[in-house]
Amino acid sequence: MAFKHPKTERRDPVQAPSSISWLVDAVGEDAALEFIDGNAGRRLKMPRRVDGSYLVDLYGRDLAQALVDRNYGNNDYQVPLLRGWRAHMLAKRGCCNNEIASRLGTSWRNVQKLLKKAPVDRALRQRQPDGQLDIFGL
Repeated sequence: MAFKHPKTERRDPVQAPSSISWLVDAVGEDAALEFIDGNAGRRLKMPRRVDGSYLVDLYGRDLAQALVDRNYGNNDYQVPLLRGWRAHMLAKRGCCNNEIASRLGTSWRNVQKLLKKAPVDRALRQRQPDGQLDIFGL
């Protein structure tokens, strides 16, 4: 009788850091990445209430509510840089290292180092723009 290895679930080697896991739980990975990627390093003033706040206009109600709930309103929130997590998430979405370096404000070499710590299966990128026919697919 041959020994059978138990099935192992393939898990993402880089999960959301504890500093933003609450945000990922509230709005999902894609929305959290978009918010962090666009605001990394910034200090945001949190309103006491979500209704009528600039946060709803900029980021939508769910994300605004999560920020206000977590930061108890009327406090500053320092958006973390999270370069390693962002590099991993962007690579997973098919971005090349040059794109990632530009978005993180770092060098291509540093992106290589960040991704070496937690290898990622890169998504297949669409090679032709939308609306353009693939000549090899005809």
